[in-house]
Amino acid sequence: MHVTTARLRRALVTSVTLVLAAAAPMAAAAPNTPVGTPPGLNQPDKQFQVEVAGGRADSVSGGDALVRIEVPRNVPVHQVRVTVDGRDVRDAFRPVEDGRTLLGLVDGLTLGENELEVRANGQGRGRPSATLTLVNHPAEGPVFSGPHIPLYCTASGNPWNLGPVDENCHVEEAQVTYRYRTTNNTFANLPADGSLPSNLATTTTSDGETVPYIVRVERGTINRAVYEVALLHEPGTPVPDPWTATPGWNERLVYTFGGACGIGHTQATNTGGVENDLLLRQGYAVASATFNVFANNCNDVTSAETAMMVKEHVTETYGVPRFTMGWGGSAGTMQQLLIANAYPGILDGVIGEIGYPDERSTTVSGHECRFISQAAGAAGLSTAQRTAVTGFATSGTCFGYQFFDGVDWPASCPGHIPPADRYHPTDNPDGIRCAIADFVSNVYGVDPATGFGRPIVPDTVGVQYGLRTLEDGTITPEQFVTLNEGIGGLDVEGNRTAHRTSADVDALEIAYATGRVNQFDGGLQWTPIIEFRGYTDLQGDFHDRFRSWTMRERLVAANGHADNHVSVTTASGARASEAREAALAAMDAWLTARTALEQTRPTLDAVELTRQSRPDGLVDHCVAADGTRIDEPITLDPSAACNQLFPYHRNPRVVAGGPTASDVLKCQLQPLDRASYGVEFTDEQWARLQAVFPDGVCDWSQPGVGQVPLQGTWLRF
Repeated sequence: MHVTTARLRRALVTSVTLVLAAAAPMAAAAPNTPVGTPPGLNQPDKQFQVEVAGGRADSVSGGDALVRIEVPRNVPVHQVRVTVDGRDVRDAFRPVEDGRTLLGLVDGLTLGENELEVRANGQGRGRPSATLTLVNHPAEGPVFSGPHIPLYCTASGNPWNLGPVDENCHVEEAQVTYRYRTTNNTFANLPADGSLPSNLATTTTSDGETVPYIVRVERGTINRAVYEVALLHEPGTPVPDPWTATPGWNERLVYTFGGACGIGHTQATNTGGVENDLLLRQGYAVASATFNVFANNCNDVTSAETAMMVKEHVTETYGVPRFTMGWGGSAGTMQQLLIANAYPGILDGVIGEIGYPDERSTTVSGHECRFISQAAGAAGLSTAQRTAVTGFATSGTCFGYQFFDGVDWPASCPGHIPPADRYHPTDNPDGIRCAIADFVSNVYGVDPATGFGRPIVPDTVGVQYGLRTLEDGTITPEQFVTLNEGIGGLDVEGNRTAHRTSADVDALEIAYATGRVNQFDGGLQWTPIIEFRGYTDLQGDFHDRFRSWTMRERLVAANGHADNHVSVTTASGARASEAREAALAAMDAWLTARTALEQTRPTLDAVELTRQSRPDGLVDHCVAADGTRIDEPITLDPSAACNQLFPYHRNPRVVAGGPTASDVLKCQLQPLDRASYGVEFTDEQWARLQAVFPDGVCDWSQPGVGQVPLQGTWLRF
């Protein structure tokens, strides 16, 4: 452990205040110029255009940056001079494309600001010049995520075996190994002597190149995480670089993300996966890192930062991707959506499977399942009634959602954290608390009264659980009153309380303002999204279809349309696998068309670029088990053909009267109104209900408490 918890807490009290009080967003990239998109075809006439290729000038790391210079037509290319803080770096640049664009890997950058200057020979009248400030950050980070949390290193052990690590869990050099695809459709190690096995398969990439199916795998450390990059490459032939293409890479990058949600304080032993036949055989480069798996690192800010830094390394090592697509299921989708909204340009397109909009609003269902389950016995609810109150398809769904409940509170720490390093209120008050509130305190800050990360305690004040089931006669007035008497809440230690608990309003505002509750009002205004799911609602799977609707509703509420969102539901099994492959092809076509349109129509804004480049026939649809496809916009109408095949269910807060967007974490209150229920309460029942809701009940027609718009993209913490 390299950062003490006490020092971390003191630092975070200040850092989060700066985000909201000082409003310190990083300068966002122009919406119609996504990071990774090549420049327009029109060369500048009189001025240099200088940019960091595939990235941001204020966010470079590791001491180098890949810089692109477009030379105006009135300057001979050989007369261009480039310096960094007065140091001549012109030799780092080589012509690319039409010869009037220079690309160079500028190294030797110092931490902080470095002034890059481009000028033409001579100082005569009208001689153009340009400057670009490169802000360099350490290879171990942070760039924008705030102070480091305690971390235990794994890079030197199994399965990585990358060699000795320094105090930041970093290894000195990356390692490269080779794998190959056999004719039996498995991966195996390529012989160390470089010989080609007799059972080596070949593959034809999406660019039509047929090459030996050999995969170069690079592993190293970036941002304290272990990263992996894989792409087709035959040993002994030139490795692709920013100036040279090779037949195996189709110049597209897929970044993978892993699911679940965990508080590991560990460098971890798995990434989102790069040995993916569907991706590799078509020529995609595949990248990921251990901090992009939510089971290891349930913090989308550090996931975003890691993805940005790994992508920067890919760009500087192999070349600028035409575009970058996200890839991952469950919380792997969640990360993509959060990153694309809050840090647009890291991902140019989202391909998500069985996903959710964000972690915070999804977590609410886990807590509410726990409350309802614990109160259901006293209320005399049958299994069917309890399931109806939760809104889910089966009683088993609720147990799945309680997985999220488990990560919010300091239960048991993972085994790699020594007992001596763990929090104890008296023996070790500065130790590690294994709760997500502390794990993400870089975002939410700490509660000065407790010194702990500021939690968003599940807010139960005013929530009438089972309201819709009362109105439709599924439960009785007595059951409704008794159920709500038993709901209670949780304290900051995760202990059950008899009284209802209220969330920290400051923490709520941070959640909305910084994009932790995803309102789809940042980069997701224009980022293409294809999300799909094999339908498993009736199997008790908490990856329920309703979450697709919450995405759609939030998009429409924020932007007035959802032209950048395609939702697909299929029967589970083989049909879901087909949908995965189809989503990849469709997103590739969408982004290819978008890139081309941006070249020819550079004045179009980002939203219009995405709308006009969406391929014909790429629409919402569902696919039955027999392969029948039904093109139909997603809707909550139960009579819709797709809903007949794959019916939506709900969640506890919606059954309590909440919005189907499921984006209100704490409701505004209104007075109890006995006449509004449409059922008869006895005077005794009504008095008890008044005692449960002394300050009133939720007014779901109002925005949530603390529900503010996104403060801005590219926020620093």
